[in-house]
Amino acid sequence: MNIMPDIKAVAAAIFEAAQTEILPRFRNLQADEIKEKSPGDLVTVADLEAEQTLNRALSNLLPGSVLVGEEAVAENPKLLQALRTEPVCWLVDPIDGTINFAHGVPLFATMVALVIAGKTVCGWIYDPVHDVMAMAEKGSGAFLAGKAVKVPSSPDFDRLSGCLHLSGYDRDLAAAAARNFEDVGPLLVLHCAGLEYQLILSGRLHYAVYSRTNPWDHAPGQFILDQAGGYTAHLDGSPYELNMLRHPSPLLATAGQGPWSDLCQHLFGLGK
Repeated sequence: MNIMPDIKAVAAAIFEAAQTEILPRFRNLQADEIKEKSPGDLVTVADLEAEQTLNRALSNLLPGSVLVGEEAVAENPKLLQALRTEPVCWLVDPIDGTINFAHGVPLFATMVALVIAGKTVCGWIYDPVHDVMAMAEKGSGAFLAGKAVKVPSSPDFDRLSGCLHLSGYDRDLAAAAARNFEDVGPLLVLHCAGLEYQLILSGRLHYAVYSRTNPWDHAPGQFILDQAGGYTAHLDGSPYELNMLRHPSPLLATAGQGPWSDLCQHLFGLGK
């Protein structure tokens, strides 16, 4: 099996799924096409149909590969083990930002990663509303909207903008950050990790902090950011782990290892 597909062919498959299954349903969903998987966690018919469409397309590109999709894992949590046990897997989040999509807010993305022997080797993030694709292949750099991209340097602290997603388990960290946010720029909440990673790539966002580390939400973005010169790690210094749904320490994505260390110290009082 040829385990390195043409990244442009994968991008085309993602584009096609968005055009046929996602965008036609945006702001056009019926009430019975939106369901709640768990409190506050929505799924729509567009999520389900797009995941199935991508499953077929990606399986054709790499016969014998296993698709680990967000919606498939919701139905069968044991499928997540394939990331450890199967040689070649696709990680798919058909609509990252489903809550936005379901409410007609144009902040959502489709995310895909190729995982070989437990390691991410390719990643794609597609913003269907603005037709912007970010993608990367290991050792070949990252691309945003068809152009090679390197993460711009971070500005001074008072000009930083970022996203903070901390749960109730992280009260001490949230309190520490709250005391220091007056020294930095605006705080944004997009409810879409895929778009937040794209914004860090473009330099319009400078950091993002996440408590939830579902692999379909972070494997593509973390990989693309890494290939573009960015840096992502947990606040305790440990590297991002592909198959861990919840890490005891939140994940911090930044423009590089230097900015990561500075933010850890300045916002959370950690390190150095």
